[in-house]
Amino acid sequence: MNLRKAFALLLAGALPVVPAGCRSYEPFDDGITSVKAGSDVVNITKMGGGIDVDDAPHGANLTTMGGGIHLGNVAVFAKVKTMGGGITIGTANGPIKATTMGGDIKVREVGSSSEERDIELTSKGGTIELTVPRDFPMEVRITLAYTRTDRDYRIIQHAGLEVRETNTWDTSEGTPRKYIRAAGRVGSGLNRVTIKTINGNVLLRQE
Repeated sequence: MNLRKAFALLLAGALPVVPAGCRSYEPFDDGITSVKAGSDVVNITKMGGGIDVDDAPHGANLTTMGGGIHLGNVAVFAKVKTMGGGITIGTANGPIKATTMGGDIKVREVGSSSEERDIELTSKGGTIELTVPRDFPMEVRITLAYTRTDRDYRIIQHAGLEVRETNTWDTSEGTPRKYIRAAGRVGSGLNRVTIKTINGNVLLRQE
């Protein structure tokens, strides 16, 4: 089974979230849970409060019902979710799924351009910033929805993506909103990059 298929099964729930030999944490306090480097996949589920993981060389599943999440370095994969708070992943070398119901997301992907590393970043209210290697091959889909007109929301990128903005307000989601969308392929398009946010900018950087 290749990495992409394994990660897809993990996200769909077809593979166990806590494999044998992994470290699992289920604290119920509302403070910050800090974890240093270890030899297992880091699994943390909290009812509230922040999460701070220094290093996860074998992957990480991090979930909190409310609080910021900081992941210093991660390899293999990262699945991160908070019901309210910012998400920061310092360096990642593997596929990523990061979701917040309200907060900014900042991710820096590193490593070889030949590896399969799909990235999915979603915020219900905040700016999303993704940095990838300059030769990172990707198929990109970005959706920026905005309900407010007192700010100038933008998709900032230099990857040659086609950017389009709707002219009319869409009421199908309840609150009227307009959309800015960007799409395109860089190189072979090996990796799928999906970014979605509401009332926040999107920055896609290549370094």
